[in-house]
Amino acid sequence: MKIDQIFSPYQLNKRVTLRNRLVLAPLNIQSSLFDGSVSLNNLNFHKARAKYVGLDIIGSAYISDSANTAYGAISVADDSKIDGLKKLATVIHQGGSKAILQLVHAGRMTNSYASKGAPVLTPSEVKAAHGDVDLPKAMTKTDIETVIKQFETATIRAIKAGFDGVELHGANTFLFQQFMSPLSNLRTDEYGGSLENRIRFCAETAKRVLDTAHAHKPGFIVGYRISPEEFEPGALKLGDDLVLMQVLGKLGIDYLSLSLRQYDQTSITCDSLSDLRIADIVKQAVGDELPIMVAGHLGTQFAFERASGDMFAVGSKFLKQPNWPSQVRNPGIQPESTVTGTVIPYTTLNL
Repeated sequence: MKIDQIFSPYQLNKRVTLRNRLVLAPLNIQSSLFDGSVSLNNLNFHKARAKYVGLDIIGSAYISDSANTAYGAISVADDSKIDGLKKLATVIHQGGSKAILQLVHAGRMTNSYASKGAPVLTPSEVKAAHGDVDLPKAMTKTDIETVIKQFETATIRAIKAGFDGVELHGANTFLFQQFMSPLSNLRTDEYGGSLENRIRFCAETAKRVLDTAHAHKPGFIVGYRISPEEFEPGALKLGDDLVLMQVLGKLGIDYLSLSLRQYDQTSITCDSLSDLRIADIVKQAVGDELPIMVAGHLGTQFAFERASGDMFAVGSKFLKQPNWPSQVRNPGIQPESTVTGTVIPYTTLNL
């Protein structure tokens, strides 16, 4: 896509127009206060970047203590967090961007330290093969209903805080993907086994979040981030996720965000389509009416002009140089100071 198109207004849905197609990818900078409250570091980080993008997505906001992916992440687990989140949404709006809160449940990809002692939940009692993780507890049907309800109430909190939308984090081996993957979902009930059953938790949660959003704020954006395939033998294949994406589209989500290592990567689990880019395969599968967000080594004119998609999410470039979009459009502009990392603050929020 041409650079001028990237920086032109984009109609996301019938009620929402973005000032451009650039997206601040959902980074978990682990810079919140220790209870998950929004910190000054969070506010300053997004203030410096929101003025360049159409969507600013807050990464990995956990919906309960059990759902937390890492210490320092933002919490949307209880009403006490709404005031801080409201300040964050306000900072983003002042920059001219729409504010999206990404809702996450880690599933088995966490430990009792990050979860503050809450149980580590997953579809089946199968410990992850990587990461600093604990042996998880297989979710009962009551647990499943509780988690779906937590996504609903987190959505309501995002609305009360003034966000323009939420994104369900179904990528990076977190809970939604764990239900989809044959390696982590060994259930024998209606939530496991067949593809239809493995999709059920993702679809039920998405529908409940959509219904909640539409009931409380018409035009509220609901997106879904997805890892299109897994790489281990016997793991989740692109074909299975394409069916999930089609289901999500029919439910009425506003966009699909593809979590890719490289914007033009091809599939390794679908030999018949291995010559095609995953982004192009997805677009053909879901149709033109469902916007696709692409990520992975974007940030140069060369990459943008080769990439296919409707919106383009960038993380690492924004992390290091907040004003890099100005450099892409005007190569003579000097970059702002490079950010080498973030510090978890010890101050309280008092603005």
